[in-house]
Order: sequence, then C-alpha cells, then structure tokens
Amino acid sequence: MSSSLFQALRKPWFRLRRGTKSLALRVFRVKDASERVARGFALGMIVNFIPTFGLGVLISGFVARLFGGNVIAGIAGGASLTFFWPFLFFLNLRMGGLLVRPEVEVHDVAELNEKSMNALMWGKSFILGMSVNIILAGLLAYVVVFLLHARLRPAALAWFRRRRLRRTQAA
Repeated sequence: MSSSLFQALRKPWFRLRRGTKSLALRVFRVKDASERVARGFALGMIVNFIPTFGLGVLISGFVARLFGGNVIAGIAGGASLTFFWPFLFFLNLRMGGLLVRPEVEVHDVAELNEKSMNALMWGKSFILGMSVNIILAGLLAYVVVFLLHARLRPAALAWFRRRRLRRTQAA
C-alpha cells in the first residue's frame, strides 16, 4: 500500500521540485539590481492573495512593471503561489476573522443561506485579511529575495551550470 502511495506522489513531487528550480533559475538569471528584482518578485507574489480568476501571472508582470520592479521576477513571483490560491483564500478569511468579526454569525448549518455565505466570505473580514496578508507577505518576500539575490546569485548560477554540465556529459 505505501509503495503505491509513494508511486502516486512521486511524479507530482518531481514536477514541483523541477518547477521550483526553474523559478529560482529565472530569478537568479535576471541581470538587474537586487532591489528591483526583489520588488518585482514581491509585487508579483502578492497578486496571488487577490482573487484574479486565473489571470494572476499576467497581472503580476504588469504590476511589477507598473511599480518599477523587474517584470521577469514579477512573473516568477506570480507563478510561485499560483497553485496555493485555495490556501491563500482561506488565509485571508482567517486573518480577517481575527481582526474583524463577520457581520453575520452562523451557529448552525441550518442557518446557512446565500446571504449569510456572501456576508461571511466577501465582507470586511476578507478584504481586511487580504490587505494584512498582502503587506506581511510582500514585505517578507521583498526582504528575503533582496538578501538572497545579492548574496547567492553568483554561487547559484555556478551551481546551475555545473548541474547542466553533468547532465550533458552523462547523456
């Protein structure tokens, strides 16, 4: 049983690893100031906290360009959390629920109707939670990418080159 579970999770795990390496390579290859790369990545990443209905990656590049960040880093930032939007949506609701009480309190499942669901999901708590999460995640991403890009760029590019050379020699 565990062997079949391992086999089932193996392919998505390798795809996630490969995608993460690809995003990192794109960010480290950018020949721009670390500040602009960090700004572009952070602005691109925070777009994922906003319901964009599948257009987040495109919007992230536009937002990065609009605010003076690097477009490639913005697209990479937008792609970094694309598949985690259900979790980010839930995080927005939870953060907003900590700061503001929902307008409609539901004590029993029988009390749920369209009006109460709309009030719970799209009310002040969601918008406030989204705003707080955007600020916190954006600042954290900016600082981390700024520090890592400047310090690790030469070593990371050399590592990617060595790995590519090993793959071509092995083939």
